[in-house]
Amino acid sequence: HYYITNNLSDMASYTGGTAEKNRVAKLQKQREKGRAELEKAIQKVKEAARGSNITFSKTKADAVEDTTGIGLVTLGELREREAQHKLDQERAELEKNVKKKKKRKEISTLSFDMDGEGNGEEEPVILKKKKKIGKNPAVNTSFLPDKDREAQELQEIADLEQEWADKQKQIKDQDVELTFNYWDGSGHRHKVLMKKGYTIEQFLNFALESLIPIYPDVRCASVDMLMFVKADLIIPHYLTFYQMEQMNARGEKGPLFRFVPHKEEENKAPGLLKDDLQYGKVTLRSWYERNKHMFPANRWKSFDPEVNWEKYTLEQTFKR
Repeated sequence: HYYITNNLSDMASYTGGTAEKNRVAKLQKQREKGRAELEKAIQKVKEAARGSNITFSKTKADAVEDTTGIGLVTLGELREREAQHKLDQERAELEKNVKKKKKRKEISTLSFDMDGEGNGEEEPVILKKKKKIGKNPAVNTSFLPDKDREAQELQEIADLEQEWADKQKQIKDQDVELTFNYWDGSGHRHKVLMKKGYTIEQFLNFALESLIPIYPDVRCASVDMLMFVKADLIIPHYLTFYQMEQMNARGEKGPLFRFVPHKEEENKAPGLLKDDLQYGKVTLRSWYERNKHMFPANRWKSFDPEVNWEKYTLEQTFKR
């Protein structure tokens, strides 16, 4: 395969008869005329394209031909030149990308070495925070939304909630020595050491552990089989002593619990509290079921925090 340039000099050097020469000359004039018309048309198209910003891209063969010149080349030489041309294009594109990255880096940094005598290090640009336009302190703006003020108020609320929770935890962790009577028809006094935050069920569990070695009738009992009665009120197992104190739980004769420190002459641990009101009763539920028609079990009833015992009178006691 060969690429052959358009060279009309071979036709001009043709030697033959007169008729043939005339025919060749005629054909040559026709071709020259056609070429001139083609060049004029191309020129018109280029002028029109120049006015409308249209550009013509070169084909791969034209680009290779611009770098190789005019002449006959073999297919192998053409492929070598195409490969070389492709490498040149890739190299030029790579250099262009490197220049772009370098330019971006130069824009993103500032150098204050005006004389070129610096140590080569570039200082990063420090963007200053845009100043916020303040409010007029002489005008009351408390009714306007303010993110900073709202955030400060929320933080103060969270701090107060945490402070309150810590204080309540300290109260619940206070040690209490609770005195009670185990009631099986008569009272047997015992004491247990516990926390104020314990539930009635936890208290009964400690009481049961202290009663099992002494009383045979509770050896097979569980906490659910026990009752805690204070001031003729049966206290539910789920309530805590802390809750009873906070709600100011009351009976007919006044508050159910009042925790106070021990006296110094009692030689108790510092900070240990006690209930200085009437002692509560711990009894088996089975004993209550057998004797609830008799005194004192006939006076016992379930504790209801909704009942206002402050208005309870002695007349209502006899009616019951």
